Amino acid sequence: MEKIGQHPNTSSVSDSEIQLDAGSTNTGVSQQATGKQLTAIIFILALATKMFLLPIFLIQATGRDGYIILAIYCVVDLISLVPMLIALRLCNLDFFELMNSVLGKVGAKISVGLIGLFLFFKLNTAVAEILAFYGSNVFTDFDTTLMIVVLLVFMVAVGTHTLRAICRLNELIVPAIVLCLTVLVAIVVMTSFDLANILPAVHEPKTFTYGLLKHASWLGDFTPLVLFVGRTKTKKLTPLFAAGAGVIGTGLAVFFALVLCAAFGNVPSLVDRTTNLSTILQYSVGNVYGRLDMFSSIVWSVATFIESALFFYCVCRCTAFVIGKNAHTVISICVCVAVYVVQVFALTDPMIFSVTVTSTVCSIAVPVFTLAIPLLTFICALIYKRKSKTGGTK
Repeated sequence: MEKIGQHPNTSSVSDSEIQLDAGSTNTGVSQQATGKQLTAIIFILALATKMFLLPIFLIQATGRDGYIILAIYCVVDLISLVPMLIALRLCNLDFFELMNSVLGKVGAKISVGLIGLFLFFKLNTAVAEILAFYGSNVFTDFDTTLMIVVLLVFMVAVGTHTLRAICRLNELIVPAIVLCLTVLVAIVVMTSFDLANILPAVHEPKTFTYGLLKHASWLGDFTPLVLFVGRTKTKKLTPLFAAGAGVIGTGLAVFFALVLCAAFGNVPSLVDRTTNLSTILQYSVGNVYGRLDMFSSIVWSVATFIESALFFYCVCRCTAFVIGKNAHTVISICVCVAVYVVQVFALTDPMIFSVTVTSTVCSIAVPVFTLAIPLLTFICALIYKRKSKTGGTK
């Protein structure tokens, strides 16, 4: 008998791709992402939301020590990336089929349902940050409600396509993001910020500990990679390059947070959600070439759209698996409605958003899921591989 997870070889993908069971990535072709595309996705996930509101919240809470907390969060995320990459290398079975094979139908649905709820929370966090950034810095007179609608239309388009489509879109955008980040780094180097402002480090341990424990909601950016399990053409060095992309992405996030801490760490009362890297670079290179910093900031911020799209895609696939129906269009619309309700009636007020993401429940639950999801995937991949060797997955 054919082993679970094996699919007929297909040399090309037509517009009417064969759909798999509920929760699949919308195509009959087993491998939809390449190692290069996975590396690009990880780079985006590593820095996207960690460069928006998080540095501001950390400066408000801990002053000049904010970048240290961000660095700790980045290390935790990188640690969680390791078992995920190993699972990607070990297993050639779709994530949902893997859960079914190892945990059984009931256990798989419960696990995937919890993962879906966590990803829905992360999705709303990313969307709230997008709206805050663009509403305060780019489209100051633009109706936030209309902005959400435009964003959700993009989400529906993502939810009804394949994982391959997201990977290709990201692959096209990443070079522009890298270029803009390079421009920003060059401008920062030219300005010669006084990094002595970040010293002394951890001068108030209680405040530092409070900030560290209260802002854990920004962990877990690599959890959407579960959908790449069994769907990625990995090579021997793919995990190494992917991990390197994660290190570079998180390193950039910490670097820019350090710059913000050097500029505002001693005056945290002056920082609010309108503060961003572009604000402190406004006069750094003069106006001879225009606002290169603002242009670069806006372009690299597109990375957050990609991250939120991936979270949205994962939520839709988890929902499809739990309810047992592959109605991707209907599910995408329903998830969009849910996001709209949360954003408009719950998270529109910046104070409510801040209180929510720094609540005790979120500060405990998010780190747990951040480590539990990749560990669960890794353990299930090990079990499946062992069962495959003994002929137990026929």
